[in-house]
Amino acid sequence: METQNKRLSNVSVGMGGTLIITIFVVLSLTIFATLSFTTAHSDLKLAVKTEKISSDYYKTSSKAERILSDVYSAMMEAKENISEDSAADEDTLYYAALSKKLSEFEDVDYVYEEGKFTVYYESSGEMNQKISVGLEVFYDEKNNDPYYKITSWNLANIELPVYEEENYDLWEGIEIK
Repeated sequence: METQNKRLSNVSVGMGGTLIITIFVVLSLTIFATLSFTTAHSDLKLAVKTEKISSDYYKTSSKAERILSDVYSAMMEAKENISEDSAADEDTLYYAALSKKLSEFEDVDYVYEEGKFTVYYESSGEMNQKISVGLEVFYDEKNNDPYYKITSWNLANIELPVYEEENYDLWEGIEIK
């Protein structure tokens, strides 16, 4: 009798290695796709937050520029109020007129001491930031012209975040007797 060796299926024994490699490749691609998606999503959230903060900065800076323009207008109006035939010192008259004009502003503070006239104001934004501005005002008697020097233009946080310190004992240890 003749013995025939017939195979019941066409699957070879070497197919297992190829299947494992295919599963590993698909699993790796799925993991990398998930990581790429989460990274892109977090980058999008960061970009949106940065856009909001930048937009608020430009609005706050624009507000500070408008206040500076108003202060300069007050400086020019104070110059017009000085009478030229007055016997008093023009600097003193100018700074008195400027003080009167600046007292009409709510957000503007000024200090006049020792011949130095300094103006301070703040421009607040919506995203926890403000711009603090300091000006030094001068008056040129020869040209009858006031001018200013910006001494500070600082961006700062309105409120600093408060971080609570909490200590968690993750491992209490073992008592040795």
